[in-house]
Amino acid sequence: MNTSARVAAVAALAAVVLGVTTPSQAAPAPAPAAAATVTATSTVGGSITRTEMIERAQYWVDKAVPYSQSAYYGDPQGRTYRTDCSGLVSMAWHLPTSATTWTLPNYSTKLADLDDLQPGDALNNINTHVVLFAGWTDASHTTANIIEHARTGTDARRSTYSRSYITANGFKPYRYNKVVDSPVTVPDKGMTNITAVGDLTGDGVNDIIAVESATGDLYRYSGPNFTGGTARVKIGYGWDAISDIVGVGDLTGDGVADIIAVDASNGNLYRYSGPNYNGGTKVQIGTNWDSMTNISAVGDLTGDGQPDLVAVEKATGDLYRYSGPSFNGGSRVKIGNGWNIYSTIVGVGDITGDGVADIIAVETATGNLYRYSGPNYNGATKVQIGTNWDSMINITGVGDLTGDGVPDLLAVNTATQKLYRYSGPSFNGGSAVEIGTNW
Repeated sequence: MNTSARVAAVAALAAVVLGVTTPSQAAPAPAPAAAATVTATSTVGGSITRTEMIERAQYWVDKAVPYSQSAYYGDPQGRTYRTDCSGLVSMAWHLPTSATTWTLPNYSTKLADLDDLQPGDALNNINTHVVLFAGWTDASHTTANIIEHARTGTDARRSTYSRSYITANGFKPYRYNKVVDSPVTVPDKGMTNITAVGDLTGDGVNDIIAVESATGDLYRYSGPNFTGGTARVKIGYGWDAISDIVGVGDLTGDGVADIIAVDASNGNLYRYSGPNYNGGTKVQIGTNWDSMTNISAVGDLTGDGQPDLVAVEKATGDLYRYSGPSFNGGSRVKIGNGWNIYSTIVGVGDITGDGVADIIAVETATGNLYRYSGPNYNGATKVQIGTNWDSMINITGVGDLTGDGVPDLLAVNTATQKLYRYSGPSFNGGSAVEIGTNW
């Protein structure tokens, strides 16, 4: 009521991850200034624009805040709200408290018709669930874009509800009483789910794919600089329904890199075959993957010639290894605990020279960057290699782009949307090279 190139190259591939300065070498760092990502014009319990309401809700989506009816999480200004469905709406409206589905009507007015809905309004069934309305997908108002906290095991997310679903499930439209009805400008969030997929074009350089936030379209970008123009090719649409995309190398034996993806609406895991990852190649290979986070490709850890994954169980913080090519539950091995302290975990290939893939992780509380050595990534192998990495999102291992034989990273600065390349093995700020904008 009140929530993923070939096998030889796969060790350098990484999953999309969520995370306002360029990262530097290890040194004491101040706490992140998260408020800079949202325009703060409202006060607690005061008037608020529709644009700010959408930005505030998107803040929790960007931070992958997990659903809980007992936990609390801060808004961009640090005020905490309960992390369930009504808590998200309360936070988006900048209410003085975390309301419930039953008490949200005290702060709002019921609208006469669904067609009256505007971004920032709510769809509320006071007995079950409430979501923030973000706009219609079509002029006929048949499908609504919504932002929600759905249930335990999921994060704050964007999704869609059909009009028939809204009606059948008793959702009623409500408008916050202190909304400022100015035109809504949805912030340009650039690209998301930036994923390394190896060489798709045959030029010997690794490529990446990414989803355009504004449209849900899937694009392929050619390395080494992944610039627009001829480097960018649209290869799909509707990918905004996918919460996680992981480049895993060639699972099908056709010599072309595959990806796996988690459907945000049902938690199912699907395999898509390259080079274009179209729907005709989609094969379901798992369920309940919305219970996992920081799903990362790490190459062959078990020596069976198949790529492996690591992922963190949201409910426990335990780290698990899954074996390819199907990554099913029977292959699951617990290899660590306490990994819920990290906002980002990325497979980067072998940066220590021991022949086993390593991972890097960003600590949520400090922004510190740590390296862990495989195959089990235990605490004894933990080495701090940077700070201020909470200022970056879409941190992605892309293999060796510079020709020095060491894996590199890509990362997007949250504040500027600029794309940077970092050189291994330490990925320090001095190695950062700006290679793109509007990411």
